[in-house]
Amino acid sequence: MPGQPIVERFVISPSNLPDPETLRAWVKSAQAGESEGQRLIYETFAGKMLLAIRRYIPGEQEALDVLQDGFLKVFHNIGGYTFRGSFEGWMRRIMVNMSIDALRSSKQLQFVGESEEMLDVLSAKELEQSEPEWAALDHQDILEAMEQLTPMYRAVFNLYAIEGYAHREISEQLKISEGTSKSNYAKARRNLRELLREKLRKQ
Repeated sequence: MPGQPIVERFVISPSNLPDPETLRAWVKSAQAGESEGQRLIYETFAGKMLLAIRRYIPGEQEALDVLQDGFLKVFHNIGGYTFRGSFEGWMRRIMVNMSIDALRSSKQLQFVGESEEMLDVLSAKELEQSEPEWAALDHQDILEAMEQLTPMYRAVFNLYAIEGYAHREISEQLKISEGTSKSNYAKARRNLRELLREKLRKQ
């Protein structure tokens, strides 16, 4: 539908997600190279994968390019999926890696060094206490705020806070030190906090 945000055009509600046995049949179909299984997987999960990509790459067309390349890689490698662990999680990891590769190839990943680490950030306890403050914001508000972060802050924040990577894993993924990962995460969280507070003030 023209004019509708691209993420909303793609998203399928959780009630439309397949049960485990149906998904298993789709994956086996795709593993056999059958286009029907691939189509069902793409149509069902494209929205969720696009949301994951958009957290790293705000531009709609750039995100769609990564989505298409990501699904090509998913279907190329789907034979290696062994049904151990979440299939969605397996796909998501591929999409995240593709997003990071796209940022790296465009030379957008320039990180603040650990020697410049900021200390005036929310502690875990303070962050928990602030959660009710953000309850008035919807998903689109938060996504828009995250899109205002610099690419390097956005990448580290997403990998740590959303994907659940440890700083050691992030340092390996992005080829930076753990201290640099922690520094960029701290600054990203501080900046995101300020962006969200500004949104609340305007409501």
